[in-house]
Amino acid sequence: MSVSGAPGQATVVETSHKPPLHSHGAGQARPGKKTDGFLAWFRRIWAPPDPDLVDAGQRGEWLIAGVRLLIIVLILYFPLRTYFDSPNERGREAILWLAVAALAEALIVYSAVMRSWGRGWIGFFSGIIDVSLVTLSLFIFLRLGQPLQVTNDLLIFPVYFLAIGATSLRYDWRVCILAGTTAVVQYLGLVYYTEWLWDLNDAATSPILAEQFSWTSQIGRGVLLAMATLLATTVVVRAKEQRARSNRDRLTNLANRGFFNESIHRIGAIASRSGDPVAVVMIDVDHFKKFNDSYGHQAGDIALVSVARVLSNQFRTTDLVARYGGEEFAGIFPGMNIQDAINRLEILRARMEGTPIHLEKGKVVRVTVSIGVAVWPDDGSDLSEALRLADERLYRAKQGGRNRVVGPSGTEPERAPQRRASDPH
Repeated sequence: MSVSGAPGQATVVETSHKPPLHSHGAGQARPGKKTDGFLAWFRRIWAPPDPDLVDAGQRGEWLIAGVRLLIIVLILYFPLRTYFDSPNERGREAILWLAVAALAEALIVYSAVMRSWGRGWIGFFSGIIDVSLVTLSLFIFLRLGQPLQVTNDLLIFPVYFLAIGATSLRYDWRVCILAGTTAVVQYLGLVYYTEWLWDLNDAATSPILAEQFSWTSQIGRGVLLAMATLLATTVVVRAKEQRARSNRDRLTNLANRGFFNESIHRIGAIASRSGDPVAVVMIDVDHFKKFNDSYGHQAGDIALVSVARVLSNQFRTTDLVARYGGEEFAGIFPGMNIQDAINRLEILRARMEGTPIHLEKGKVVRVTVSIGVAVWPDDGSDLSEALRLADERLYRAKQGGRNRVVGPSGTEPERAPQRRASDPH
C-alpha cells in the first residue's frame, strides 16, 4: 500500500481490501466481551432518568403535592360523612385514623418537596402512599360492616386512576410501575380478604340484588388498574424518548449543542456546591473543509461519525461530549483537574490520529484534531467562562500547527506514542 498526506492533514491510504465488517463503536460489543448478565441488564433498565427529567419530575411532584389535599378531600368525603352518621364506634375510630394518616402524608411530602428533600426517593414514597390511601379508604367500609362497598364502590375506586395518572408527572417510569403494581396487589388482596370474611352473595349481605359479587368484575377492575399503569408508564417512556431524540445530534448520536448549553449550567451549579474541579474542552477536526473538498460531504459525514465514536469510547459515562457545530465538538469532565484532563486528551488525540476511516472504493483516511482545554475554578468564575477560554486555547492549537492539545501555560501532556501504519487498530 502507499501512504500520502502532509502533517496535520487527512492521510489517504490506498488499499485493495474491503473495509472490516465490524467496528468497535459506542454501544457495540467488542470481540470476546461476555454478554452482560441479568443483574447488569436490570441495572440498565432500572437506571434513574437523566438529570433534566429529574428536575421536571421534581416540578411535577410540587404540583402533585399542591393538589393532593384536594384528592384527599375527594377520597375522605364519603367515609367522613359515614363517620358522623354511623353509631359503629370501631368504624368511627378507623375513619379518624385514616384522616390523620392522609393529612400527615400530605404535609410530610409537601414539606419535603418544598425543601427539595429526597429527590431520589420522594416520588416512590408519595406514589405508593397515594394508592395505599385509596385502599385504606375502601378498607374503612369493612370496619363499618359494609363489605359490598369495598367491591362495588364507584366513588372511591376511581381515585386509584387519579393516583396512577399522577405518577406520570414525575417522569420516572419506575414510579409508575411500582405505584400501579401496588394498587393492583392491594385492591385484589383487599377483595380476597373481604370475600373470605363475608358471604357477599348472601341475601343478608346483598339485600337488594342477589349475586352482586363477582370475581369476574373484580378481576376486570384489576385489569383496568393495570392498563392505567401501562398508559402512565408509556407516557413517561415516550416523553423520555422524545427528549432523548431532541437532545441528540442525528449524525453522530452525541449530545447536541442545545443540550450541552443546558447541561453546562446544571453541572456548574453542582460543582459550585461540591467544590470539585470541572474540565471543559473544545475539539476541532483539522482541515475539515479541505477534507470535504477532496472527498465529498458524504465522506465528511463518515469522518465525523468516526470522530464521535472515538470520543464516545475514550471518555467516562459521567462525562458529557457533544457535537458543538460542524466539525467542532465540546466536552465537560466533572471532577477532573487540568493535568489529568490534558493527559486524557493527549491519549484521545493520538488515538484519533491512528484511527483508520474507511471510505468508498477501498480508500482509508485518517484525520487529526486540535484541542483546547480549561478547568473551573482556575480558569473562570463559571463553566461558561472556562468554555470561552478553552475555545481560545483551541485557536492557539490551530495557530501552533494543529494536531495538539493546548491547556494553561506551563502544562504539557505526556505524549502518547504514535501508532505506525502497520499497527493493528
